[in-house]
Amino acid sequence: MRRVDQFFRKSCYSILRILLIPCGIWPFQALSKRYAMYIGFTFLFGSGISFEILCLIHVWPDFLDVFDCLSMLFYALSSTIKLIYAVYKLSKIKLLLLNMQEHWCSPKSDQEARILRSNVLFARKFGFVYTTIILAHAVIYGITPLVGKFTYDSIDVSNETQDAQTESVHHLSYILDLQMKYIPLLIQGFLYEFFFTLILISFNVLYLMCVQHCCGLFEALKYHLENAFNFGNNDNDVISIQDTCSSKIAYGVRRHAEAIQFAATVESLYSVPFFVQLAMNVSLLSIVGFQVVTNAENINRLMPYGTYLNGLVLNMFFENWQGQKIMDCNQKIYESAYKLKWYNMPITSQKLLIIIIMRSRKPLIITAGKIFVLSYVTFSTVMRTCFSYLMILRSMQ
Repeated sequence: MRRVDQFFRKSCYSILRILLIPCGIWPFQALSKRYAMYIGFTFLFGSGISFEILCLIHVWPDFLDVFDCLSMLFYALSSTIKLIYAVYKLSKIKLLLLNMQEHWCSPKSDQEARILRSNVLFARKFGFVYTTIILAHAVIYGITPLVGKFTYDSIDVSNETQDAQTESVHHLSYILDLQMKYIPLLIQGFLYEFFFTLILISFNVLYLMCVQHCCGLFEALKYHLENAFNFGNNDNDVISIQDTCSSKIAYGVRRHAEAIQFAATVESLYSVPFFVQLAMNVSLLSIVGFQVVTNAENINRLMPYGTYLNGLVLNMFFENWQGQKIMDCNQKIYESAYKLKWYNMPITSQKLLIIIIMRSRKPLIITAGKIFVLSYVTFSTVMRTCFSYLMILRSMQ
């Protein structure tokens, strides 16, 4: 396993190792270190979620304050469920990583290697961009209460007004003394938020790298199908041409099966977490959208809610965008195979080509709980549903 770890340390996939190790879901990490991280995370997440539940009970049934608590509680639960599920499915993650190494190191043409590398490099660069954007949202959301506190301290407002305005967005301060415990509570809440966000980023960047790797396999196969069968008018050695054609078609069938199997493994790993997240995101987008509309004239509350809402929409689009890419790449294989000059091929090659055509006609999808297909259509449907729920909440205000 040391050889595999070295491969990811030095390859374009290094961002995976960087992000998965702190979360304890890097399968090639020492078992003792992973267990130590799990114990620490259990204490951290357990105390954080306990505080959120206590705060929810404390403010019940205040309509607006309950919504404030629910937004962070749902976010914490979603991240915790993802981490638990990733630990449970650690063997799947290990299989995906081993398959990546195997595909990368297997024999292939120079152009196929360049295609695969270009997709991986895109995933690596976009992974850094995505990580930066989401962390920036988390920092803005986390420091807004501190900025608000210092702002109101500087203008020397009354203690009663200050208590109302400097209240922590995370609502950990409902059951403790604000004046004595504000900064420690803020640091504690920011620490919870950072680790929840780190889990979200790690899980989604792994998803990004897997999808782009799978798309690279499909694009390399597409190139192979489009350029490997140029027979011309040379019929001097018919047997040699037939053997070459059959071997190349067989190679394409094998590569297609590998790509499909890889996509199926990705789908099995992400189906349940995406279903849980989709269900929670419908509620979160409605709740946070309601908070944005309600606090449109209060900049100190609008900024964290607006940042939270923007991050939710970006993540929702990101996950559906990657699901759409899998579908599109598989569809292109069907089109490329169908356009081949199959009538110039030997009968054995034609029969092998039918295998690729028939399998690529079946949509290759990433689902949420085997119910919702991640695509642009699903993203549009979810956004419309959330807007409808937002209007219902507005009418109940």
